[in-house]
Amino acid sequence: MPKISVIVPVYNVEKYLGKCVKSILSQSFKDFELLLINDASTDSSLAAAEGLAVGDKRVKVLDKPHGGLGDTRNYGVAHAYGKYILFIDSDDWVEPDMFENLYAAAESFGAEMVVFNFIRENLSDGESRECTLPVNYPEAGRAAHDVMLQKLIGPDGEENAWRHVEMLGCAWRRMYLRSWFVENNIRYGNEQKIMLEDLPAAIKSHCLAEKILLVGGTYYHYRYNPDSLSTRYRPKKMEMLSRCFDCVKGFLIKRNLYDAYRERHLAWFLRYAAHSSLVNCFSPMNEKGFKSRYGEVSGILKNPILREAVKSDYLKKGSKADRIILRVLRSRNALIVYTFYRNYTKMLLKDKKRK
Repeated sequence: MPKISVIVPVYNVEKYLGKCVKSILSQSFKDFELLLINDASTDSSLAAAEGLAVGDKRVKVLDKPHGGLGDTRNYGVAHAYGKYILFIDSDDWVEPDMFENLYAAAESFGAEMVVFNFIRENLSDGESRECTLPVNYPEAGRAAHDVMLQKLIGPDGEENAWRHVEMLGCAWRRMYLRSWFVENNIRYGNEQKIMLEDLPAAIKSHCLAEKILLVGGTYYHYRYNPDSLSTRYRPKKMEMLSRCFDCVKGFLIKRNLYDAYRERHLAWFLRYAAHSSLVNCFSPMNEKGFKSRYGEVSGILKNPILREAVKSDYLKKGSKADRIILRVLRSRNALIVYTFYRNYTKMLLKDKKRK
C-alpha cells in the first residue's frame, strides 16, 4: 500500500498537465501513487496523461464519463489505496518537498487532517504571493479546530487578519487520512448543481476531525486567473450558491450547531454569495440587456435566504465594504441595487486593466 494517494482530476488541461505531473513525480518522497482521472476531456488531455504515465508504475490513468470536479474527486477517493490522500488540481503545481514534509508531520501527530499554505501565482503579471494563515505554527488541538470551523462557515463580524485569508475551503489545501475520510463519508458536491462544491466537504471535515494539524509550510502553487470577472458569466450563480448555503446549514442542524453559527453563516451568504452573484450579473460576458439584467437583480433580492441575511446586524461593525453592501442590499430597491452593482463592476474592470 502506498503512503500517499495523489488525486488529480483532468479536464481539458493539455496545456498545463505536464508541469503539474512533473512537479509530483519530482518529489523527494517516492512512496506514493498518482491517479490521473480523465473526466471526459474533449481536447488531448487523456493522451497527454497516458504519455506522462509511461515508464512510471506509480502513475495510473483512469477514464470516466463527465461528472465535474467534485464527482471526479469522489471517483479518485474510491480508487485510492494510500494511507493519506492529497488533491491537486491539474493546472497547479507543488514544491518538491511537499509529500515528505506533510507525511512526516501527519505521522508524528497522528493527524486525520493536515492543513498547509500556498502561493498564489498571477500568471498575467508574474506576481507570486504567499498566502498563509494568521496562526503560530504548528497549530493543533481544539483551538485550531474551532477557529478553522468558524472561518469556513462565515466571516468575523469585525475586520481582522482572518478576513483576508484566501481559498480556505479548497480541497487541495489539506491532506487527509484516507480511512478517516472514507469512514466519515466526506464527499464533494456536483458542481453542475452547486458552486463551491468543496466548501461543504471542508466544513464537514473540520467539524468531525479530532486531530487536525496546521503546518507553516508553503507547498502548493495555485494558478490564479485575474480575468474571471471578464471571461465568465454564471446565469444560475445565486441558485447554485444558495444550494451550497443549504448544504452547510443542513449538516450544522444535524450536528446541533446551527444556532451557534447562524449569524456567521448568513453573513457568508450576504457578503459572498449575494454580492458575487450581483457582480456576476454585470459581467461583460452577460450579453443580456437592461430588462433581463434588471430582472436578474430583482430575482436575487427576492431570495429568501438573502431576505433573512439583511435583517442581521452582524456585519454592521465590519469593513467599509461590508457596511456599504449591507446598506445597499437592505434597501431591497432593485433600481438602487442595479445602479450600484453596475458601477461597482465597471470600477473592478477598470482596476483590473490598470494592473
